[in-house]
Amino acid sequence: MALGLLAAACSSNPAKRPADTSFYDREDLGSFLRESAEPQHNDYIISIGDRIDVVFMYHTDLTTRDVVVRSDGRISLPHLGDVMAAGQRPMELDSILTVHFAEILRQPDISVIIRKSADKLVYVLGEVQQPGGFDFDQTISLVQSIALAGGIKSSAKLNRTVVIRREGMARIVGVEVDVKAIMKGEMIQNDFMLRQNDIIYVPKKGLNSLAEFIETFESVIRPPIDLYYRGWEIRNIQKSYEFFRDRLDE
Repeated sequence: MALGLLAAACSSNPAKRPADTSFYDREDLGSFLRESAEPQHNDYIISIGDRIDVVFMYHTDLTTRDVVVRSDGRISLPHLGDVMAAGQRPMELDSILTVHFAEILRQPDISVIIRKSADKLVYVLGEVQQPGGFDFDQTISLVQSIALAGGIKSSAKLNRTVVIRREGMARIVGVEVDVKAIMKGEMIQNDFMLRQNDIIYVPKKGLNSLAEFIETFESVIRPPIDLYYRGWEIRNIQKSYEFFRDRLDE
């Protein structure tokens, strides 16, 4: 796994690494971000605006197709009413629906199929001119996303920009990227392609520990409420955070 590559690279000098922070070597950053740009199929998180099919293998009359995940993150199904779908993987929603329908049906063998994904969004937050969520079609790079947000404020610490990404249901990874160096043409290979629902956070000052990263993450996802329903809310599950940062300022 790409993150394993980073962790292996960091382990060459464990004496310098604080207990709650992992470092990367700059030449390894591009490899990690390129390899992790697209999620695995089983990591797909249902979002607001997705259109899904709920297919019953044996009770075909209950099959419901082209169900839209509403702005409140829920879907409506016959005999069941409203069910929270956003934030779940398709197989997890399978299981939830199976448990509910087992109360009224024998062998409620159910499959949840993604018919059409919602518009792709990335979020650019922090010290940018127009923070918020931005649509993109096929691909969008880190620098392009910051440009969509109107560029940076004078208070921005651009060389300490953090990319926040969710890997699966309960793992959140933050990686520091020197966007200033990318824009100067020094590290252009690190202008990687973003993944749907990535959060780009341009801070006023650098984050230097895992504790700072967790505190910042918890604060930046609160204002844009749709982040919760686009897969970032992790209810009743222990969060796993990992934060990788540069060591050049040590």
